[in-house]
Order: sequence, then structure tokens, then C-alpha cells
Amino acid sequence: MLRGARRLASTALGGRARRLCTWPGSPDAVTSVLPPMDAEKDGLSRPVVEKGPLGTRFNNPWSTWREWGIRDAAIIAATLREFVKEGGSGGWLLEEKKPTAADFRQTFPLTPVDWSTVTACPKDAVQALWVGHATALVQIGDVRFITDPVFSDRCSPTQWMGPKRVVPPAVDLDDPQFPKLDFVVISHNHYDHLDRNSVAGLHRKFGDDLAWYVPMGLASWFRSRGVSNVTELTWWEGLPHGDSGVSLRFLPTQHWSARSLTDRRSTLWGSWLVTGPAGRVYFGGDTAYCPAFKQIGQEHAPIDLALIPVGAYLPREFMRPQHVDPEEAVKIHQDIGARFSMGIHCCTFALTTEALDQPPRDLEAAVSAAGLSPDAFVVLRHGEHIRVAGGRVTNTPKLLPVSEQAEDG
Repeated sequence: MLRGARRLASTALGGRARRLCTWPGSPDAVTSVLPPMDAEKDGLSRPVVEKGPLGTRFNNPWSTWREWGIRDAAIIAATLREFVKEGGSGGWLLEEKKPTAADFRQTFPLTPVDWSTVTACPKDAVQALWVGHATALVQIGDVRFITDPVFSDRCSPTQWMGPKRVVPPAVDLDDPQFPKLDFVVISHNHYDHLDRNSVAGLHRKFGDDLAWYVPMGLASWFRSRGVSNVTELTWWEGLPHGDSGVSLRFLPTQHWSARSLTDRRSTLWGSWLVTGPAGRVYFGGDTAYCPAFKQIGQEHAPIDLALIPVGAYLPREFMRPQHVDPEEAVKIHQDIGARFSMGIHCCTFALTTEALDQPPRDLEAAVSAAGLSPDAFVVLRHGEHIRVAGGRVTNTPKLLPVSEQAEDG
């Protein structure tokens, strides 16, 4: 549960006072922040804050974390060779080592979005539509937000090289039916989660009416691009979104941040819990498995719907400290007390060496091995949405992997 009364948005991090970012004209913005939970009192994980010649750096506090070392060099080199071999964007399928665009369309069929249905979310329901990768359009009652918006063709510093989409975004920002958003949550600054073109597109469309909630240290990136309605938080810190009845809390994950060779871990990373009268939605962003998830469950369970990463996990020795595999994703689902979960961070960009269609199959096996109901944790098709109300899923979304039986039905 949330502990602590609201207070001024001047809080302490590692003994240093700091003020949350606000925007011109935001009424009472600095009085609306819920303080971080007391780590010493509650035993909650906090980021390690390191001081050095390059400034402040954050780090993970758990023994499950390790930095890249010499032993990873060979793995990285082999992965890069495979990446270049596949034309600079990678991507293969379990049944096809050299898939064509038609193969990808057959494996990952895109569901056309019916906006009249999607926007008619009941006030007592929570809902998430999978746009692709870590991007989802989420509703809690009549409050709507988007997670880690990436609409570009490549998740890279440049659009002429780097990981390329195999499935287009399920929605188009320029679609006149694209609904009004209340806010955006960002988990961290990696290019497959923070895309400058998508940020610019959303800002052009909604201006500073659209609020951005970001990890500690990242607000300056947004301000330098003309986005002033931005608030940054550290782990366990939260705030209400105006008078909407919805509140947010930024929570730990085991990961890292970087957008260049010199800024590694200079901004924080994490996950988000969004709570409203209709229920709670958890967005996991990008993470390895770590002790924080049991803490999240102890504080915030039950969670009605969780968006948990399930892809980019091979080669395992290299990826384990930064990305969960489907078996660990199921542990997160259980640890945080999620009633239902949908898999994200898969089937869109080729970021690592597993087949692009492997995560949904591995997740099915992990869900079965854990003794969970098959519908407790699923991967939607791009463009599908899942709606939860009254402790049950109230619609029937199409899922991955595609089966002949499902297609015949």
C-alpha cells in the first residue's frame, strides 16, 4: 500500500535534496508528490548512487546484477557478427532461418484496430492495446496513457541502420481517430524504449497538455527537445495525475541506461504502477529478475493487469543480468501478485539471438510449468487489446503464437 502523506516535492536521494521537475502553469505541481517509501524502515530496494568525474551514476543494488566484463566480449562479437550477417537488422523464425516480409506477416498477423471498441473502455475496467515491443495504449476507466512510445522503423540513433521492425506499429500517430492521451510513462532511455521521433510526434499532436513521467535524470533530455510538462521520479516515489483519480508510482527494475558511450547509467530506469478506481496496471519496461518484485508484490498486490517483458533473452549468460526470459517473467507475474499479464518486449525488433517467434512459445511452456491457467499470462497479437474487469478478462483477444486451430476458429 502507499505509505506517507503528500508533501513538497523536495525529497532526498543519497542525502542530496532535489526538486521534481514541473512545467509552466501547472497548478500546485510541487505540492502533489508522494514521498518515497522509507527504505530503512521497510527494507525496500534503492538505487545505488555513485559520484565520479563524469558526474552522478546510478547502479543496481542486488547481487543478481553484474556489469559487462571481458568474458562477455566474445559473446558480443558473435552477436554482432550474426546481426551483420542478417543484413543489419537481424531476425529469424523457428521454422525459417531467412524469413521474408511475407513470413513475418504470417507469423505475426497485425489486427486492425477498431477504435470504436478500444475507446469504449468501461469505467470499471482496465485495458491495454499492444502497439508493439514495449509500446502499449493503456486505459484505466476513462484515463488513457501510453508506455515507452516507439513508432519509428528502427530503434537506433539513426534510421538508416540498426534493429528494424518486422511488424509495423499497430496504430498510427497521424490517424485522425488516434485518441487523446492523458500522459506517457517512460521506463528508461534505451533506443527501443525512448525514441526521439515518437516523442516529437506526440508533442506536436498534444503539446504540453500531455504529461510525461520519466526516471530520475531524464527530464533534461525532454526539456532540450521542447517538452516542458515532464516530471522525473526515483524508485518508490509517486504522485497523483492531477485530479483524475489516477496515481502513479515509479518502481525498481534491474537494468541500466545509456544513449551514448559516455552516459552509461547516468539516468535511472524502472517500472510503473498506475492505480485508479477501476484497478491497477503495472508496466515492467525492461528488466532482469531480482528481489525487487517480491517487494512490489508485498506493497501493491493484487495488480489487475501487468505488462511484463518476455523477449530478448539469448544468449542467456550474457542477457541474464539485464533481461528476463519467459520463465523468469512468470516469476515476476507471481511475485507482484498480478491477476493477468500480457507479454511485451518481443516479436517486433530483433535485438538478441533467439528466434523472433520463440518468446510466445517459451512463455506458454513456462505458464504451464508454473501451474497457471493458460489465460493468466499471454502474448497478444499486435493491435489486439485485453480488458480486465471484476477479476476476469472480459474480451477474447487473438494471441501469439498463431495456431492453425485458432485460425480455423
